[in-house]
Amino acid sequence: MKPWSDNEDGDLQECKLLGGTFATLLQILLGLIAMSVLIVKRQREVPRRPLAVWAFDASKQMIGAGFAHVANLLIAIMLYQRDHGGVGMDTTGVDQCAYYFVNFTMDTTIGVCLNWVFLELMSTLAARCRWTALSTPGDYGNPIQISIWAKQVVSWIIVIFLVKLVIAMMILGLEKPLGEFAIWLFTPLQPYPRTELAIVMIACPCLMNAFQFWVQDSFLKKDIRADCELASSASPGKPATSKNKETKKGDDDGNASDGSTATSVSVRSKAEGVEAADVV
Repeated sequence: MKPWSDNEDGDLQECKLLGGTFATLLQILLGLIAMSVLIVKRQREVPRRPLAVWAFDASKQMIGAGFAHVANLLIAIMLYQRDHGGVGMDTTGVDQCAYYFVNFTMDTTIGVCLNWVFLELMSTLAARCRWTALSTPGDYGNPIQISIWAKQVVSWIIVIFLVKLVIAMMILGLEKPLGEFAIWLFTPLQPYPRTELAIVMIACPCLMNAFQFWVQDSFLKKDIRADCELASSASPGKPATSKNKETKKGDDDGNASDGSTATSVSVRSKAEGVEAADVV
């Protein structure tokens, strides 16, 4: 698709989504930004995930993002067919950029929440069915097993697919109010389709993708803080507890008391011996 369409007078008429080389470069840019966000997040972690575990977590998100992009294209094709049937968003006067913005916003806000809910349901189901590979997201075994990672990737793709279906039904059910909101939001930018295009295709996706990857990484990875605390508590040479200290103190006091008693008995015996000698 062309970036914008011209009317008969040569004026810019409306914003349209780009395709071809620009779309490919944009996806590469979004991928680099998302990876940079994950790198920064790992640097701020305490304790920090091992590099291999982080790489598995990051690749799981990147594969899921690629699948989500394909799902978005399928949703766009479905809506395009509805538009040409006379029932779509074009009847409300919403251009492609405004509609893309609404769809992308729902995907990176409501979609993130739904991803967490569906992933929790998947983990609960796996725990009940004793699917150990899926019961704890981000746990790939010790040592790390690629087969466990692959199973978690498949389960994550299933979660994304289910969420995409929910979002698609929400878009279809709320088509009219969403269209009115998009018209209200982008009406001031209609005379400037290039500016609208830059906001919708570059600025918003970069910021929203960064937010999405940061939040999703929080529930796709394993919480290793509990493991570190357990390991530190089980390590040898740990300081004695207060109970042990009290017991030791009691033993010392008892030993001191026994020693003083024995000393007094010895002194008394010596005194009695001296008295007996005087009598004799």
